Amino acid sequence: MNKLLFLPILLVWFGCSSTVPNWISVQPSDSKYWHGIGRVDKSDYPNPRSSAKEFAIQEVSTQIKVNISSEMKTIIRESNGSLQTASSSVMASRVDLLLPELEIVGYYHTKDAYFAYVRLNKQKYRTAMARLRENAKIIALDFIQEADENFGIQSFQLIQKAWQEILPFSDEPIQVMYRGKRFHLYSLVKRKLNEYEARIKITGTLDFTTMKLFVDRENSLQILVTDKQTGTILSGIPVLIKSITDEISIYSDRLGKITYDIPVQSMESSFSIKYELDDQELFKDLSYQNDILPMNPKSNSIHVDVVKARVSIESSEKNLGRPLNHPMIAPAIKDAFTSRVEFVKGNSDMIIKIESDTYKKSDRNGKNYPYFTYGNASITFKDSQTGEDFFSSHISNIKGGDFGSQSTAGIRAYEKMVNQIVIELENQLLSR
Repeated sequence: MNKLLFLPILLVWFGCSSTVPNWISVQPSDSKYWHGIGRVDKSDYPNPRSSAKEFAIQEVSTQIKVNISSEMKTIIRESNGSLQTASSSVMASRVDLLLPELEIVGYYHTKDAYFAYVRLNKQKYRTAMARLRENAKIIALDFIQEADENFGIQSFQLIQKAWQEILPFSDEPIQVMYRGKRFHLYSLVKRKLNEYEARIKITGTLDFTTMKLFVDRENSLQILVTDKQTGTILSGIPVLIKSITDEISIYSDRLGKITYDIPVQSMESSFSIKYELDDQELFKDLSYQNDILPMNPKSNSIHVDVVKARVSIESSEKNLGRPLNHPMIAPAIKDAFTSRVEFVKGNSDMIIKIESDTYKKSDRNGKNYPYFTYGNASITFKDSQTGEDFFSSHISNIKGGDFGSQSTAGIRAYEKMVNQIVIELENQLLSR
C-alpha cells in the first residue's frame, strides 16, 4: 500500500521540477543569429504561448535595420507620406515573408508567465531576402505588363499589387528592364500609376445648365468615362460625385456612362457639382490598405445656375362661405417663399392655388360657451407649362374658438391653418 502511494508522488515531483533554460536568465550571444525572447503574463492573454512567440519575433525584427532607398524616399515624399511609417510597413511585411526562416528554439512557462525563444540565422536571412527580392521583381513586372496590355479598372489594382510585392525590399534599388528601357522598379510603379490616372477622362454634361427653383424638378449630370489615350469607353470605373446635399460613388456602366439625378433644389444660390475618380472605392477590396500607393485624382466640376421661378397666386379664402376681406393664407405663403421666387400677376412659371373656407358644426351651447368654427384648406402647386400638379397639401377640421362671434372663431381657425400650412411647406419644400 505504501509503495502504491509513493509512485504518484514521485511522478508529480518530477513533473514540477523541469530545468529552467539558460536563455531565461542569460541573453543568447551567438553572433550568427538575431535572438528574440518574448515573455507574457498568463493572466493577460487568452493564448499566452502564441503571444510570447509574437513578442519574440518582434524582438528579432527590431534588430534588423531597414534603410529606405533614395528612390523609395522620393516616392514617399511626393505622396506626402511618412518615412517612419514606411519603414515600419516595410519591416512588418518583411517579417511576414521571413516567418519560415525563423527557428523556434523553445518555450518555457511558470505558474504566472510564458516565455518563447526564437532566432534567425543572419546568413539564411540574407540568402532568403535575395531570393524573395528576385521573385518579387518578377511578379511585379508581370503585374505591370498585364496592367499595360489590358487597360481598365484592373490596371489600377494590378499596379497596387506590384507595389505591395516590392515594398518589403525597399532598402536597396531594384533595377529592371521594361520594354527596352532601364528603370528603378519603385519609380516605374509610381510612374505607371500616374500614367493610368492621367488616361482616365471623365466628362460631365448637364441636361439643363440653369434650374428654376421648384419648377425644374428633373435635372441630371451625365458623365462619360473614356480612355484619353485611345478613346475607348471604360466600364466599371468608380466616380465620386459631390453636390451640396449629397456625396456618392457611382460606377460607369458598360457604355462608360453614369447618370446622377440632381436633387430638387430649394436654395436660391447657384452651386457646383464636383466629380473625380474615386480612388478609395477603386482599392477598397485590396489587402494591406495601409500600404497602398496613394493617388491624387484630378477633380472636375460643373456649375448649375439657379434662378427664381415666376410665381402667381390664385386664392379663394372664405370664412363661413364669405370671401375674406383680408386673405390670411396667401400673405403667409408669400412671406415664406419671398426670398426664393418672384411673385407676379401673370405669365408665371408656377401657380399656387389656395382654396379655403370655414363652417359651423353646431350652435353655441350658451352665453358662457365660446363659438366654434372649423376650417378646411387646400394648397396646390401647379407647373404652368405642363399643367402638372407637383405638390399639394390638404388640412381639414381645424377648430377655432372665440367668445365674440362665429366669424371671429373662423379667423381663429384660419390662424391655426396658416401655422400648419407654413410648417408643412417648410418641411416638404423649403428645407430640401
